[in-house]
Amino acid sequence: MPSHDARSARHVLDLNQRIATDRHLQMELDKGMDSLAAGAEANTRQRLARVLSTVLEPAWLEHTSFQSDALFPLVVKYHGAATDMRNLLAQLSHEHEEISHCHRDVSVFLGNVIAGRRGVESGLSACLLRTVALRRNHYATETALTLMLPNALDEADCDTLDHWTRNRAGVGFPVNLILDIWD
Repeated sequence: MPSHDARSARHVLDLNQRIATDRHLQMELDKGMDSLAAGAEANTRQRLARVLSTVLEPAWLEHTSFQSDALFPLVVKYHGAATDMRNLLAQLSHEHEEISHCHRDVSVFLGNVIAGRRGVESGLSACLLRTVALRRNHYATETALTLMLPNALDEADCDTLDHWTRNRAGVGFPVNLILDIWD
């Protein structure tokens, strides 16, 4: 069995990599929504709409699960549940819900684009721009959370993270799927 220090270091590294990968994936999704909102060409619109329709919701579920089930408990454990901490976590949870609601609206518009329906452009653009703005604001808020993560984890933290990894609803998305499409 690996030493506690080695196990803790691996988990902290895994957390930092997961945070960076998640942020990159979310920003690539924003890039796709920005392209659609800006009026991408017809063949690009269809492709972007299909990819976003497929990836947006599962990627967001992975994001919110990771934060609420893995990061929030760690931050509370190491920094307590003071009012400012509760406010930060409540704000992040509220942003998760608000963005999830916007994603449902985006999904409806994406379905219309995929189906080739005309006349959805102005509503689609406004919906996408609002969603991307909320998501970018969320990144600024969550930076405060990630700065509070501990540099070392105890055995119970490592076990909790292992449990979350084994038992979450789905597998993480490969970032290369998005990169292959937009870069």
